[in-house]
Amino acid sequence: MLQVFAIASNALAVQSQKLNEIAAAVASAGATPAPATERPTPVRIGALPIGDSTEAMVSLKDVELAYKMNAAVIETAAEMFDSLLDAIDPDDRR
Repeated sequence: MLQVFAIASNALAVQSQKLNEIAAAVASAGATPAPATERPTPVRIGALPIGDSTEAMVSLKDVELAYKMNAAVIETAAEMFDSLLDAIDPDDRR
């Protein structure tokens, strides 16, 4: 049961990192390009390359949806855990 909390919180951390990458890409839009000698950063599987504002907005909505889903998983797991504790000792109300 506790693995659910770990998995969902790790997924939130991944989405937070993705959000930071999107924000950095949006912030650097229009900046002078890097010299040709630098290697470009690879694109992760499932990540949209941020080429224009439309792709950035799609990526932001993707992150928002993932946050909502993982928060719902954590909330449901917490409710199930509380129900389990109530079943074990219903008189012990915090």
